[in-house]
Amino acid sequence: MAEKAPDTPIKATCHCGDISITAPRRPACVNECQCTLCRRYAVAWAYYDPAEVKVEIKEGAATIKYIWGDRDHSFDFCTKCGCMCYWWPIKEQSTPKMGLNTRLVDPDEMRYVTRNIDYDQLYVPIGEGTPHPEDKAKY
Repeated sequence: MAEKAPDTPIKATCHCGDISITAPRRPACVNECQCTLCRRYAVAWAYYDPAEVKVEIKEGAATIKYIWGDRDHSFDFCTKCGCMCYWWPIKEQSTPKMGLNTRLVDPDEMRYVTRNIDYDQLYVPIGEGTPHPEDKAKY
């Protein structure tokens, strides 16, 4: 498959197809965050301004949210197939950002995108929230 232009929109769908997310462009890189939560989800995040992303949920379908720690983000899963779809900011941010799980995107669309494994989050305190027992941050 030939490489597509970087500004070509990408579409992510959960396994059953009830949840679809469209981002305006392919990301420059994908982050495989190693925090206590993301490494368990085995996600590969692309980050966007939430205003740029369109989330579509089929009639009768739903997401379930997991909110933990500093309560800054909602991690949203499809209730039917269980796929981790995205994280969404709950609290207002100075630089709005949400994460799209690129593992839900056709692999050919992501073939030429650089992958980073980010270990920095291992040592970042979770605000005022309750730390995970495996959290390596100093509080």
